[in-house]
Amino acid sequence: MEIYLVDGTYELFRAHFGYPSRKTKKGKEVGALKGYINHLQSLRKKYEYIGVAFDSKVESFRNEIYNDYKSSRNIDKEILDQFPLAEKVTELLGLTLLSMDHYEADDAIASVCEFFKNDNVKIIIGSLDKDLMQCLSVENIVMYSTRYKSFITRDDVYKKFGVYPHQIPDFLALVGDSADGYPGMKGIGEKTASQLLNMYKNIDEVYKNREKWSKKIRSGEKHSETIGNNFKLLKKYKELSTLKTDVKVSSEINSYKIKKVNNKGLQNFSNKYSLNL
Repeated sequence: MEIYLVDGTYELFRAHFGYPSRKTKKGKEVGALKGYINHLQSLRKKYEYIGVAFDSKVESFRNEIYNDYKSSRNIDKEILDQFPLAEKVTELLGLTLLSMDHYEADDAIASVCEFFKNDNVKIIIGSLDKDLMQCLSVENIVMYSTRYKSFITRDDVYKKFGVYPHQIPDFLALVGDSADGYPGMKGIGEKTASQLLNMYKNIDEVYKNREKWSKKIRSGEKHSETIGNNFKLLKKYKELSTLKTDVKVSSEINSYKIKKVNNKGLQNFSNKYSLNL
């Protein structure tokens, strides 16, 4: 059995930049919506179980933790206005919508993975988001790049970043994540971060042992000072990068089974937004 988990927010953004502009008769931009629908229709042909996670609001609890975390103020209104339409059409297509308020789509996906990671279910996460790599802790969970048409396994995470999936939150805390709006520790790149996390399993151990490793790695004393002076901030970055695995999503696999398309509703939706479905 396989379940495909769609990062709906990611796919809508991908369609926004990858598909041509499309306007309704009233001049509303729906190009991203058209591309998003095409993607979901193609998935319906391949998978029997699908969940689509979506940020119903861009802001989440993480904005309360860190003021500069990603927010709607930096997003083009043309794509923001297509968020509710994407959620609506997801349900018209007979797919299970995991609409997140206060949390993010990634938290919904991580929570579904938590429910089924020990079951005889192969979980495919359709995303390239580095945050989601922390979900690949077991063999039956993989990521799929819709852009590059390739799978990413837990072994691939280590090959690419030099850390294990469960260390991704620590890794991102150190190096930062520009897509989410936090910079990490100044001067610490991926190579140094992976080196530290191979020596010590997490940022707490890195902090406790900074006098030991400061003399063993390149620019160690400088990095040791940076972490020592900014450890509270580093812990905050880890809190931002750690996905929630207990948000409210269904734990019943059959609730993700695709349903019949609401043909009448979809046709009305298509006509209203000039989608030619």
